[in-house]
This record gives sequence, C-alpha cells and structure tokens, in this order.
Amino acid sequence: MRTPTTMQLVVTVLGVNRPDLVVELTRAFKDCKCMILESRMTELGNEFAAHLLAEGNWNHIVRLENSLESLATRYSLKIATLRAQEREEPQEDTSLPYAVDIYATDQINNIHDLGNFFTERGIDILDLSSSRYPAPFTGSPLFLAHIIVKIPAGTRIVSLRDEFLDFCDQMNLDAILEPVKR
Repeated sequence: MRTPTTMQLVVTVLGVNRPDLVVELTRAFKDCKCMILESRMTELGNEFAAHLLAEGNWNHIVRLENSLESLATRYSLKIATLRAQEREEPQEDTSLPYAVDIYATDQINNIHDLGNFFTERGIDILDLSSSRYPAPFTGSPLFLAHIIVKIPAGTRIVSLRDEFLDFCDQMNLDAILEPVKR
C-alpha cells in the first residue's frame, strides 16, 4: 500500500538474454530495499524483456535508479525508468475480469483485430501475451494468445460471448472466453 513517504517506479529492461539476468536484476531491487509489486519477464527470441513496478521510500527509489544505470552499463542493457504518478482515489471497480485464450493459424493481423474487437466495445485489455510456434507434423506457424480483459458491469456476457464467437469464426480463430479463476 502506497504511503505519503513511498514512491513507485516503473522499469523496462531490454537486452541479450543471459541465464543470470533475472537474479542480477532482482538483486538490484532487493539491495536498494525496493519491493517489486508487479513484474513480467520473458525471453523474446534471443533477447530478454522485463517490465517491473517497484515501490520504496524516495531515497531507496533514487538508489535503485542509480543501481539500474550501473546494471545497464555492466550487462549492455537498455533500461528505462518512469516515476509513477500518484493515482486518484480509486472508485469501486465493478468490472468483471475475463480470460481469453486464442489458438489459430498465424496471421499478421490477429493481435490488432483482437484488440480492436474489445476496444470497440469499451472493454479494457489488462494483459496480452502471444507467441508463435510450429504445428506438430506440418511445421506451419500457429498463433497462441492469452488476454485478460475487464468487462464493464452491466454488459450482457451471453451476448458478448456470442459476438466474440462469431468474430472468431470469421477470423478462423479457436477461442475461449471465461471468467478469470482466482
């Protein structure tokens, strides 16, 4: 929980993947006494990418920023930081989190068309991850996506699911739309 004496820092990291990179990166946060609130770290081809949200006292955040500069130099990483703005008092969120899983033949516009489907209906995309892999036996490229969306309260889920399945049929996508399991 953010207090008046704490700050948040958004960190993005890009570079060549190394086996010890996650350990070195998270050590910087630990040594600077900053808590990692959220993180996503992944291998993209031969590269490494990470997004992290850290929280700490202002002096710990400044120390972390300096430590990350040193880490960037040592490992030839591109690291960008952004001090997160104070959020307004949150209103009660009555939206419904849903998970969307997509399996399809790979097409260049799959991600765009999926994003467009949801945003046209006022549905926020909270998280999207996708990958390609060769199909067994044939080797033809397949597309896999996992999306977390926030469906506004009052949305008729049955109607939305029908629209989504029609959209998927037109796009030749195999999809599942279901509530997020906690």
